[in-house]
Amino acid sequence: MEKGVVRSVLDIIKTVVIAVLTSMVLVLVFALIVKATDISDDVIGYVNVGIKIVSVLIGTLIGFKRGGKAGWLKGLISGLLYVVTSFVVFATISGNFSLGEMSWVDLVTGAVVGLISGVIAVNVKKSPKNA
Repeated sequence: MEKGVVRSVLDIIKTVVIAVLTSMVLVLVFALIVKATDISDDVIGYVNVGIKIVSVLIGTLIGFKRGGKAGWLKGLISGLLYVVTSFVVFATISGNFSLGEMSWVDLVTGAVVGLISGVIAVNVKKSPKNA
């Protein structure tokens, strides 16, 4: 396998792991907020989408910080893999493996946010050290 391909695969794996871990932390914090307050179900749905978006963004910014090429493709793949991986992780935790819980909206959101975040992440200029 070519060195660039291996690096891209490792970047994608790193991105997905960081995004899933970020989601777990944000979901735990939000669960504590929900428990302490009276938040409607509508708000919970919007916050869950927001958590997914923030998680993919953070994952790609950290996972692709080395830069590289094809940020859009790596981001797209990362976003899709994040949606599937987070579904499996949270389904395992809840004990509910119903595929009806994972919607096409989640897949499209993950793909689009991953694509945009990937482009941003590979094009962010590193600040020079000791500047």
